[in-house]
Amino acid sequence: MKIKKVLVVACTNLLCFPVISTSIPVYAIEKSVEPSRELELLDPLASTTETKIPIISFENNQEPHMAGKKFRLVLHASQEVSNFVMDLPEGVSMVEDELYGDIKLINTKANQWQVQASSPQMSFSISLIVEKEGVYEIAVGESTKTLNIQAAESQQTTEQKIISSEKKETAKTEEASISSAEEKTTTYTSENHPKKIMENARSTKETSVQEVANWEEFIRAFVDPSISTISVVSDFKTPDNPRLNLTDITEGTTVNPNGGAVFVYLNVDTISRNLTIEGNGYQIDFRAVTLCFYNRTANSSTPWNLTLKDLEIYHGNYYGPLTFNDLNVTNQMASEITYHNITNYGNQLIHSPYSSIKFSGKTSSRQVSEYTSPFGAWRINALDQTNIYASNLTILEDAEVELETISAGNLDLGGVVHPNNNFKMGKNSSLNAVSKGNAGEADGTSLLVRRGSVEIGEGARMNLAPQNLRSAISLRTANSALRIKDTGTLTINSQGTKANANGELFNIIWMAAGSNLLVESGSTLNIFATEMSASPSNILHVNGNARVSIGKDATLNIKSDSTSNEQNLMYFASEGSTFEFSDAQKVNLERTGTISGTSTANGLINIEGSRGLLDIDVQSVQQWARGNFETIPDYSWTPIFNLNLRYTRISPKIDSVSSISQETADSFKQHFTTQNVQRILFEKIPDVKVTIDPLTEDPTEVNSHTITGKANPNSVIRFSGDPAIPAGSITSPDISESEKYHTKADKNGNYRYELPEGHRFTVGNTVTAYAFLNGKNDTASTIVEEKIVVSPVDPLDPETEVNPENKPAIPEEQGRLSLDFVSQFNFGIQKISVSDQTYYAQPQRLLNEDGTVNRNEERPNFVQISDRRPDNERRGWQLSITQNGQFSNENGHELKGAEIQLFNQDLVTAQGGIAPKLQDEPVQRILPNTRKVLLQAEGESGTGTWIYRFGNQDSADESIGLYVPKETNPEATSYSTKLMWELSAVPDN
Repeated sequence: MKIKKVLVVACTNLLCFPVISTSIPVYAIEKSVEPSRELELLDPLASTTETKIPIISFENNQEPHMAGKKFRLVLHASQEVSNFVMDLPEGVSMVEDELYGDIKLINTKANQWQVQASSPQMSFSISLIVEKEGVYEIAVGESTKTLNIQAAESQQTTEQKIISSEKKETAKTEEASISSAEEKTTTYTSENHPKKIMENARSTKETSVQEVANWEEFIRAFVDPSISTISVVSDFKTPDNPRLNLTDITEGTTVNPNGGAVFVYLNVDTISRNLTIEGNGYQIDFRAVTLCFYNRTANSSTPWNLTLKDLEIYHGNYYGPLTFNDLNVTNQMASEITYHNITNYGNQLIHSPYSSIKFSGKTSSRQVSEYTSPFGAWRINALDQTNIYASNLTILEDAEVELETISAGNLDLGGVVHPNNNFKMGKNSSLNAVSKGNAGEADGTSLLVRRGSVEIGEGARMNLAPQNLRSAISLRTANSALRIKDTGTLTINSQGTKANANGELFNIIWMAAGSNLLVESGSTLNIFATEMSASPSNILHVNGNARVSIGKDATLNIKSDSTSNEQNLMYFASEGSTFEFSDAQKVNLERTGTISGTSTANGLINIEGSRGLLDIDVQSVQQWARGNFETIPDYSWTPIFNLNLRYTRISPKIDSVSSISQETADSFKQHFTTQNVQRILFEKIPDVKVTIDPLTEDPTEVNSHTITGKANPNSVIRFSGDPAIPAGSITSPDISESEKYHTKADKNGNYRYELPEGHRFTVGNTVTAYAFLNGKNDTASTIVEEKIVVSPVDPLDPETEVNPENKPAIPEEQGRLSLDFVSQFNFGIQKISVSDQTYYAQPQRLLNEDGTVNRNEERPNFVQISDRRPDNERRGWQLSITQNGQFSNENGHELKGAEIQLFNQDLVTAQGGIAPKLQDEPVQRILPNTRKVLLQAEGESGTGTWIYRFGNQDSADESIGLYVPKETNPEATSYSTKLMWELSAVPDN
């Protein structure tokens, strides 16, 4: 493709010498341009002054480091230093929010860090974290340190090995104290009381924060209402006597049996409050103990609101490590527990029937019959427990929850009446729940909702693996709802039979009468039932009337490998039920196993009565006959809309259906059914999208008579809105439409339509493109633009239009890439000099409204360029200048050696965007008959209107120079030349 060029000739009337003189004139311009000198740079390494280079070494530390856990790295310098560079290997990261002293970290490149201190020092402490086990080497100059990072899962074993003889002796001393306490009574003074000793030992910076390292400290901090945060600073377990030294503040048992269940009760009045247990990554082994709260502990104005954070919990009690079960109904309803980054091993996490539970961060609760904590092995006391038994459960935004049981369901919610009997998953949260065994609590159901509804939030993901004889979800309350919000996902992977019955225990999803299943826009419900053998249990079973709605771009995918002739994938026990969807991404109802026998009395959908409704609009439909397990269906219909089917149990009857062709509609009416078929698949018909490129009245532009744009491949397009557009000639593919179309998009989606010869669009009219394909359509519009001439703007204020003096002759009809203005350089009247001289062009002047010159305001000389091309036509541009011959007078005498020099180049715009590139040279030297590129715009740069100016308000009169050497010998006359400004469009590749 040829380069499009816009040429502007600017006459540079330039220099006039009225007097020939060999002497220096009194009014001669003394300014000249001298070559700039480069600064001499001192090399600091070449200094003659000797300095000692500090040596930085690493402090040895025998403590092992674990993957995923922070640790301190201490460095020492041989003399005081204020900064040094540390090289970290990949996988090792700085923890910038944990620095000792006034230290600053700067990431210079890749994994290289500069450590800076506000004042010189000899020791530095830096916090690091390593994500994976392995061997890593850290370097500071010539010094290196090797780190052996152990896997996080080996931490328990490692820590057990690290327990020193000192710790073991402490344990022995504790046991001796227990024995002694049982034999005699100790008299405590204010100084030797255990509580006082602990307070002295556990001093903290904040009085509201209490550090604890053992069970006794933990309980005493719990009952102290001045404490808002309990900070765990060591692993600990409950002692063999969990009430030792705690009889003044607790009640309950004094034993701790392996495999048993015992309870310790707090009995201090009105101590409930917002309390955070900050685990700091440590472990607490509750063994057989559950911590309980007598009702007297509750203060109605500040109810219990506990947050457990960053803690690893071990316990064997079937009530969980703690419970609000002993509070009265009012206080229990007001109570709340939040689990944040909690790992729970052993037994049930929480049993608090009226409480509200929340999860944040990453939390898991895995039940095992016997666990091994840092303190040894322990048997739990019951194997048939849920993980959570509460009234109201919320998984907060971005939280991740993992649950696993031994022989029970996972979640039992709403067992009692509560103002908020609901289960909600926040945005982008996740729940993975595995339910093992054959029964147990929650009736063996993975998610049992006795009261309330379930809401899976936007982008959230729930994955359920139910027991083989029990439901995944059972909604027991009439008029409840299972709602999957935008882009949320519910996936149920059910392995094994579901007995030989239907009911609230057996169907993969069981819903009470009046329930709603709402799979909203862009969300997904997947149910995969495998290893079902000949189980007749329905997959989705609604025990009455119901509404099942699949939203736009949503997916319902139900697959079952049962061979039973009696199984239904979707069953509704009332004829008042409706199954509806429109423009869904996919609705797939599929029997993946061979249906036994020869009876045809089976259906993918079963609605009791004779008025149940299947309401479908705008879908592609495929159907596989019984026994067809191939990918190719027996029937395929596109598009299908306005489909209404009435069900009499498994038998559907089509009330209405339509398509864009009569043949498709007739075939569908004759062959479509959900009875005695292997699979039915409804798929989304791709949305139609159309664009229309800008139009103009400018007759020099192609888009003054041609419409172009993009649409779906093979779609037909019709235009309207301008009298120049004639009637279409392409017959509509829709049998119900008589109006014709103008053009058709090609296989790449491009379309083009030209008006009849001599016709043009009229400025201000709105032209609309209407595209149609497979029953879907879209429109796009554009307003015909007027012929645009961009006026010059103020080079110092580009938002303001101006009227410059001495405008050059600019070509008309430049189009959307235009050279709007170029200053003509006038160097005025000068005196002849016997030495080298640089003369400066006069600044650009503006005209008043009456056309006279405004002599009070001057502007820099400038060039103005506008690029208003659409994105699909824009390829960048280039501005260049050529001086057509040397300066000469009317007699042909030339100023030999003279050259124009451009100083103080700058680019400004009022429209933002990416600036074109200036050439690297600070001074542009213009030589006769030599093309010089000044500006280069590439890609998205240079769009809009740009001012290329020389100087600013202060330097406008010294930014365009004419260098004349002394050997020129000018005559007393005027000299001029012509400058050719060239704006070139970059060609297509």
